[in-house]
Amino acid sequence: MKVAFYIISFFLIIACNPSNMTCGEIDSKYEKNGEYFFALVLASNGGNNEAGRIYGDVSVEKSVYLLKDIGDEYCIE
Repeated sequence: MKVAFYIISFFLIIACNPSNMTCGEIDSKYEKNGEYFFALVLASNGGNNEAGRIYGDVSVEKSVYLLKDIGDEYCIE
C-alpha cells in the first residue's frame, strides 16, 4: 500500500511541476475575430529599450482576458 502511495505521489509531483511553464509580463491585450489575446514580454535585456524585448502572443479565454491587467504575469505551458 505504501508503494502505491509513493508512486501516485511521484506522478502527481511530476505532473504539477511548473518547470515546463513559460511566463511573461502582459504588455498589451487585444481582441481579434472574437478571440482574446495577450502580447507577452517573454524576455528582456533589463533596460527600457524596446529592441531587447522578445514578444509572444497567446490566445486566452474571455474570462482570463477580463481578469488579467497589463503588467500582470501570465504563464503558459
